[in-house]
Amino acid sequence: MKENTGYPHIDKMWQKYYDEEFLKQELPKQTMYDYMKESSKKNIDKTAITYYGNKILYGDLYENVDKASKVLTALGVKANDRIMYLMPNIPETAYLMYGGSQIGAVSDFVDPRPDSVDLKISAQKILSLFKAEGAKHLVVLDRCFLGMIKPIENELKELGVENIVIVSASDSMNLFAKGNYLTEIATFDGLKELKAKLNEMKTMDELLKKAISTSCLNVINYSDLAKNVNYEQFTKFGYTPNKLDLIVHTSGTTSNRPKPIVLTNDNLNAYVHQTKGANMPMSEGDRALHMLPYFAAYGVVNVTHAGLCYSNNLIQIPEFKPANFGKLILKNKPQTIIGAPTWFLNLLNDKNLTKADLSFLKMITYGGDTLEIKDEEAINKFLKEHNCKEKITKGHGMSETAGCASFAVGEYNIPGSIGIPMPYTIYALLNPETKELVKFEEGQEEIEGELLISSPVVTSGILDGEKYVNHETYDGIDFIHTKDIARMNKDGIMTFLARSDRSFTRFDGFKVKPYELEKLIKSFEGVKYCVITPFFDETLLGNMIMANIVLEDGIELNDEEKIEFSERLINECFVNNSNTQTRQIPAKIKFKDSMPLTANSKINYNALVKEGITGEEISVILEETNISVGGIKIVGPEKNKTLRK
Repeated sequence: MKENTGYPHIDKMWQKYYDEEFLKQELPKQTMYDYMKESSKKNIDKTAITYYGNKILYGDLYENVDKASKVLTALGVKANDRIMYLMPNIPETAYLMYGGSQIGAVSDFVDPRPDSVDLKISAQKILSLFKAEGAKHLVVLDRCFLGMIKPIENELKELGVENIVIVSASDSMNLFAKGNYLTEIATFDGLKELKAKLNEMKTMDELLKKAISTSCLNVINYSDLAKNVNYEQFTKFGYTPNKLDLIVHTSGTTSNRPKPIVLTNDNLNAYVHQTKGANMPMSEGDRALHMLPYFAAYGVVNVTHAGLCYSNNLIQIPEFKPANFGKLILKNKPQTIIGAPTWFLNLLNDKNLTKADLSFLKMITYGGDTLEIKDEEAINKFLKEHNCKEKITKGHGMSETAGCASFAVGEYNIPGSIGIPMPYTIYALLNPETKELVKFEEGQEEIEGELLISSPVVTSGILDGEKYVNHETYDGIDFIHTKDIARMNKDGIMTFLARSDRSFTRFDGFKVKPYELEKLIKSFEGVKYCVITPFFDETLLGNMIMANIVLEDGIELNDEEKIEFSERLINECFVNNSNTQTRQIPAKIKFKDSMPLTANSKINYNALVKEGITGEEISVILEETNISVGGIKIVGPEKNKTLRK
């Protein structure tokens, strides 16, 4: 019997929860598409994707993937070419991702939403990404073409781009689905919103026609291409170890480009294979709400690829509003829901679910942020009261780990925990001060430290020779740092304690990096201190950003002057700054005489968070949709002032 060393990464005490025979299995050696098809082929007549009631069977999915391979081949896409996508959760996104993989192309998924008040700045960021990541082709939602591509089409042409492929969200809608779509808007958001949506659609169609007719590029509809490639031939690329397959992106960084996360066929397939040994409650034919986006690893790997490999029915939600979460659950009766913790907390007070029977739910999983134990217990109580036999499950991971690296279910789903490492994943704990690995001493029940991860799902972190993710070797094992401080008990069950960089997640899943925003705001003339904290927005039903500011000595402002100061700060630091994103703009600015301090004379961050909203804040109200950004209003205690329209 092997003697314990005390070091978790060597002893791997958590493996006692897993089947020994499974741990001996080799990881799959296939392309991501071949692995998905092999896993689901016996369910060819089951539904793979549901899009506003339009059911696409697995057999149809395979045909549409082949058609996508033909379309891309006809466009001149070759093996290892990178295709940049600005696409939401619609069927064509899956077709093109797998179709590109089949011919050896690389799918580069970018957030299709504008990230600046000025759409020209958003377009320039897309151009910067296109250049930096070596993309050769572009496929975009038609609405994105207007705001994100049209302003840079001349620059794209100079780069050698000839064709822009546009996809309409209605391409996969039959008459039944179109009726369902409009009915859902009326039912969920009201007739006023439906009327506004219809007017918007009419206006956008007119603008799109004009934009295409005046474009210097060849703008082609994907649906037209797909109809005319029946006799086109394509060459299957086949499996190559560690072949780059996907590029997704992190969020929350104050730079002109989000950090790329490169993922291989092996990363994606290793994640799915691990879930089979991790006892994830996913079964063939399960309906899964598909809200998490493709440009995030959590969405494309943990929901899309895993869901299809399990022969799930992915219910596409291209436009998601947290306020409609309960209505979506009741309408679709899914077995699987993977989302942000605030989404599940909002269900507790959702009047639509007061008498709902939720017995159909099997896997309710959150990620991207943490839940307090009391909140987790409240959700579990709510589920039980509504006839659900399962508890909420959770895990730990990052974009760099393809979304998920640990999981909590069954006997190791302890309230407050993030579970145990996935079957082929290793965690170690590092002392943040000494930079030495932490071990269990004799009689010690728990240890604490920064989590380090080694796993076949971890990104190489290198794109075209540039390193985006640092790896370090300990005891011959390759690890990445997480910046997450956690506790591990002697069984290997982990509990999250804190983020060393205090990052948090906005209501829409955007990761906020406080240090970067604080540095930016402190650079503004007149600001002495700035601390970024989250606050819960009752309208958006999730976290938003608050900037707590102390001005330089001698500066005193009345309410009107605070509004003027906030206007200048928002303009200089965000609106006119191409290195920031719209979702980084603070929704509240609180002017303080001083910051609360701890006994050690450090800023008491927790006290600021607990202070919350006092009513003295300046509000920064942003008009934002999936495809456009309107104006900003700076609203103070006594005065409303429009900054930009």
